[in-house]
Amino acid sequence: MSATFSDSTSAPNEPITPAVVGDTCVVGAPLDFSGASLFFPENFAGSTLRADAPIGSPQSAAEAAALSDALCAKISPVSFGDRVLLLPSECDAWRSAVEMVRRYHGVVGRPKRRRFIVCVGPADATESPPPGLEGDDEIVILRTDDHAALQAEVDVRTAGILIPPVRTQASFEIVSGSVLARLRETADEYGLILGFDETFCGLGRSGMLWAHEWTGVTPDLMIASHAPADAPPLAALVVTQRLARGALGGSPLVEEAALLSGHALVDALSTPGFQERVQNRSWYFEDQLSALFYRRRAAFTALDGLGLMQALTLPGDAEPMRAKLAEHGLLTRAMGPVLGLFPPLTVEEGDIDAAVSVIDMVCAQDER
Repeated sequence: MSATFSDSTSAPNEPITPAVVGDTCVVGAPLDFSGASLFFPENFAGSTLRADAPIGSPQSAAEAAALSDALCAKISPVSFGDRVLLLPSECDAWRSAVEMVRRYHGVVGRPKRRRFIVCVGPADATESPPPGLEGDDEIVILRTDDHAALQAEVDVRTAGILIPPVRTQASFEIVSGSVLARLRETADEYGLILGFDETFCGLGRSGMLWAHEWTGVTPDLMIASHAPADAPPLAALVVTQRLARGALGGSPLVEEAALLSGHALVDALSTPGFQERVQNRSWYFEDQLSALFYRRRAAFTALDGLGLMQALTLPGDAEPMRAKLAEHGLLTRAMGPVLGLFPPLTVEEGDIDAAVSVIDMVCAQDER
């Protein structure tokens, strides 16, 4: 169960060659830089999934439990966590995380601590909590990184602070290490739990396995997720031994197909040289985008990124450009004025060249 990928930079994928059909440019196989997948399908050999023995059967349930334990044993050594819980969805993971923290505070004699401060940043104008926590009136959304404002929200009912090290909802923002360090200090000072949302930025996208590793700040809790196209989704809740005191004895069953896919993913990420390869591709991607940015200064106002998560900021809404790029075979993500470019970890230099060429072509057309 491992990924197959080429380490050669001299044999890139075939570049995109747009074909015109009417007024629309199309391609046979679009490049997906939208972040929808961690791997290009042709570069990722997933596990052969069993079609027999439904998950509800005793034998399959025992096999699934063994697969789950083995996958947890692979994740724990490459994370800060002492315990890993696997769940069938991101929603389940968030609900389990919140209840675990609340039970933990109850166990240590602080039952009133049930509120969570979710730091979404100033760019996010919504009131949406993490998925699965909708309707929980003890979730507080904080749309600022001002430390004084956060401390003003902390009271005797506060249980924890939740924040993504890289925000990708309403915009694109790399949360600075100084902000995360101050949150760590506040959590320690008031006895709170600090949780990181790495559902998007984790599992290698940042150039390291976990995005928070770039800052040196360690959380008490982290959620990561994997949603491959050919298997059910899988979420991992990673916690310290201290916080694990609030864990329940059981958790929702995870489908065997999701567990097999998770094993293949972690095996790929653990392959010697894989993370180094991702870093090399990241630097190449940054260089190509930097050249594009300075060549097309009329189209973009800023370029930011971390690893294989890069973002071009436009003067206005990025959605029209996203739509044009999709017509030319390049799938990206629009986040307000930000065009997100999140290629799979198995991206080749040829894929990057093709993507940048398509963006350059669309910019040239817009300048006419």
